[in-house]
Amino acid sequence: RSLDAARNIQRSMLPQTLPEIPGYSLAFRSATCYEVGGDYLDIVEQPDGSLLMAVADVAGKGLASAIVSMSFRSAFRAMAVTGMPLDDLATRMNQHHWAEGEESRRRYVTAIFLRLHPETGEMEVVNAGHNPGFLIEPGRAPHEFNAAGTPLGLLPGMGYSVEKHGFKPGSKLLFYTDGLTEVFRGDEEFGPERLLDEFSKCPSQKADGILNALWTTLEEFSAGGPQADDMTALALCRWKNEAEMPA
Repeated sequence: RSLDAARNIQRSMLPQTLPEIPGYSLAFRSATCYEVGGDYLDIVEQPDGSLLMAVADVAGKGLASAIVSMSFRSAFRAMAVTGMPLDDLATRMNQHHWAEGEESRRRYVTAIFLRLHPETGEMEVVNAGHNPGFLIEPGRAPHEFNAAGTPLGLLPGMGYSVEKHGFKPGSKLLFYTDGLTEVFRGDEEFGPERLLDEFSKCPSQKADGILNALWTTLEEFSAGGPQADDMTALALCRWKNEAEMPA
């Protein structure tokens, strides 16, 4: 009963409503390996009208990682509402996690942060030791947002750099934790290359449709095998024009 209660509390910490962004589609999906887990996802509206999004993964699984993820959430929320630059936020989160002590350092956090400016279609990304984020743009090769520093809490004094990029109409973005790539069929791993390929080929212009398609592909690949890690993903799409917006 206690674990059931903890699971419900952790689920309640995920965004309960998604912001409506004219011209965009946003969705997320999260499934823990056990009753509770170490994945974290959040969306925070900023003072300047932009949106700050985070996908993070605490090292390990289960109750200990879940406790650390809630500590991470408190620190992230406290810093996010200030609207500080994204590189400063990552740097301070790293130092905060390091200062939490030896046990927290063992449960370091990989994280990828996004600040979206919906009106201009511009975005900033900081990847702190996390899986690369995928960006698909019309007529261009897929772009990956690779790590710009170590996981949070692993090394003190680490600085992080921001990657700025346009988010043009018709583009789509995927952030995810490694539970999606570490799905197995026997000894064969699904892997990041296959995930990028499936994401690139997905015809849906709706973020929730993309995530549904990816989850279906992962379930088919595993052939009903047990989930080996927490799985969390965030998808963001920008529609080409109003006439093509999905119903």
